[in-house]
Amino acid sequence: MSSKMSSKRQIKRSKEKRSQDKMDKAMSDVKKIGIFSCCLIAVLLVMGIFINPKESYGAGFLTEVPDKFISEADRGDGTSRPPLGHELISGINLPWEFAGYIPVTDESGEYITDVSKDDIYNDENKISFIYCVDKKKEMANNLLYSKGDSVKNQISLEQDDTTTSSYPGLIYILLHDNIVETYGLQPTGYETTETMNYYLAQVAIWCYIDEVRGDYNFTAEQRATIYADPTYGNIINDLVTGAKEYQSYNTLESYITVDESNISYSIIGDYIETSVITPIGSNSYFENYSVQADDSTSNIEILDANGNPVTGLINANEGFKVRIPVSATQNNDFNLPITIVGYFSNNYDAYVYIPDNSEAQRALLGKLERVSTPTTFYLKAPTLNVPDTASNSYLVYGIGSLIIVAGIVLIVVAKRPNNAKKK
Repeated sequence: MSSKMSSKRQIKRSKEKRSQDKMDKAMSDVKKIGIFSCCLIAVLLVMGIFINPKESYGAGFLTEVPDKFISEADRGDGTSRPPLGHELISGINLPWEFAGYIPVTDESGEYITDVSKDDIYNDENKISFIYCVDKKKEMANNLLYSKGDSVKNQISLEQDDTTTSSYPGLIYILLHDNIVETYGLQPTGYETTETMNYYLAQVAIWCYIDEVRGDYNFTAEQRATIYADPTYGNIINDLVTGAKEYQSYNTLESYITVDESNISYSIIGDYIETSVITPIGSNSYFENYSVQADDSTSNIEILDANGNPVTGLINANEGFKVRIPVSATQNNDFNLPITIVGYFSNNYDAYVYIPDNSEAQRALLGKLERVSTPTTFYLKAPTLNVPDTASNSYLVYGIGSLIIVAGIVLIVVAKRPNNAKKK
């Protein structure tokens, strides 16, 4: 009987021990949770202290042709030039090429024209070839030429000429003056690729002017002879035909626009970044553009659509982004001008230059001016969807306080003496 009672007591104590072990483990887990909760809320409170309680953040072409140049016959080394000039087409003779050079000034700023070839007429100062406009007049050395009207305007070809016309097709000829390569021609004799290009472009310029103005450089019979030449006639005719068609092609209005309503902003680290901005061209000849931020105080960056810094021109079908330091947008008067300079393939210009000698002929500089089309829009201080950190801080404090109280209670309960058993 006593052994049965002893056995029952042992079973009871074994059950009570297992139950107590489970309770001790549970209290230990509660204690750990309480300690963890206190540590967590301590971290949150520290973060809350350092959160700034602000509601939101506030936000060969030339770009410009020279005003003057000095004329000089480009005779090469004097030994490889044709003694009687060029005559690729029978009866049409050019003595040699003329070129325009950057003029030299003296100490007082006056232009010097009476200088030796080595002082000024060198490859370093050479701008380009220059083409004759008035075939019946002479082209001379050491003449100072000044920039005149655009060939798109109504101009006269002589100083006393009362007949005016526009000659935009001259732009087309200069755009297509790489004639030897285009038509697969082979220079022969004294000729080079450069001299042949010059000769054929010059003849095409004279013929085109005559087609617009009437017989001026050639008679109708001379032009017929030129167009009938078995080697070069079709080439000259192609250039003149293209030049005449270019008059309507060049009248397309060229400008760019930006849809500012589609621009959005995002915060990336210490910066505000716009969405991709893609300029829209007014016609299909929009080629490329550059972007400038008119700001001297902040580190404004222009990026491509992938977030890489932009260097050089951007293709017309690609967009860009603007990255602005957050600190630069804190003022309510933030107003950042962004200027986009667009370039269109139909928006070139050429100019007729006027000599300082009325007896000499006017000239066409062989370089085109690539006309830019700028537009400016403004990035204003944006209001971003940044969390209300002031309200959030108070919420963190409230929740943290409750968790701390609960954690302390759990820790106290967990520390209850293990031998405090129910009697």
